[in-house]
Amino acid sequence: MAKISDSIVIRGIRIKNRIVMPPMVTFSFHGDDGHYYGRQHIAHYTARAQGGAGLVIVQATRVAGAADGTGMWTAGSLAALADIAANCRAHGAATIMQLSCGDTDINALAAADIAAMQADLRQAALIACSLGFDGVEYHFAHGFTLCKFLDAAHNKRTDRFNGDAAARTRILTELLPAIRAATRANFIIGVRMGEYLPDSRDGVTAAQTFAAAGIDLLHISFAMRPPTHAVPAGFPCSPTTWSACKIKKEVSVPVVAVNEIRTADQVRCLIESGCADLVAVGRGMLADPEFANRVLAGQPVNPCHGCGRCLWFTDHAKCPASAQG
Repeated sequence: MAKISDSIVIRGIRIKNRIVMPPMVTFSFHGDDGHYYGRQHIAHYTARAQGGAGLVIVQATRVAGAADGTGMWTAGSLAALADIAANCRAHGAATIMQLSCGDTDINALAAADIAAMQADLRQAALIACSLGFDGVEYHFAHGFTLCKFLDAAHNKRTDRFNGDAAARTRILTELLPAIRAATRANFIIGVRMGEYLPDSRDGVTAAQTFAAAGIDLLHISFAMRPPTHAVPAGFPCSPTTWSACKIKKEVSVPVVAVNEIRTADQVRCLIESGCADLVAVGRGMLADPEFANRVLAGQPVNPCHGCGRCLWFTDHAKCPASAQG
């Protein structure tokens, strides 16, 4: 079985180890000169790349405005994002930008609205490629807009974007040929999604459909809501993490496991048991930017305190763990 220090190659991109920084919105950060992204974001992601992460996934960036340079796609934001990609590369980390469509009632969208959304989904990937990112990850999880297309119970549309798994994934899959044609041959296209859509079989089928369409990487979190199903005795992680282990058995593309993974033992168990190909460490990496380096060196990490409501997301300066790190 693999070890956490082993590299993995995805679409020609070598990821130096199995530890991932997942996308986490930096709510209390401020961009520069009125732009969304800025120096705080550059320093934040650079520190985790320097801290040893093999793959850094930049927080959810709304695709709205990608086609006309507005929203989160202004010149100042693009310059900051380019610096993030360059700095992470300089420290040996691959970088992916997560792309989101926000939170919209999909059942109220007109055909023209979906066409505009798809134009932004495509253009955002092309821009990410031009900025030096190694790939993009489309955010089909956590009950947001794209997740609603996937969920067989929520999606009530009567057009070609509802029906079987091929129809419910079409919002993205029909764009893949155009994105592939306009990006580098080794540009990774991934999807973050959940298992229960609303049933496990729906999630497995959606994952298989994405993989068959050419998606390179599946990052398994939760769908409309976190699962509460029991996990096997001795499994050291959450039901959400167990979803990744289940889907990995059903697809041939690499799978990332995530959710409340904060210790070296959890990371090691997931990789060495073959439950996942990569492991995303969120709050653990917020608490300790050097998390990956320390785990790989067998050193103790500066642990996340497990605050009931994560103070980092309220105000990063108030996080008791990062203040000690």
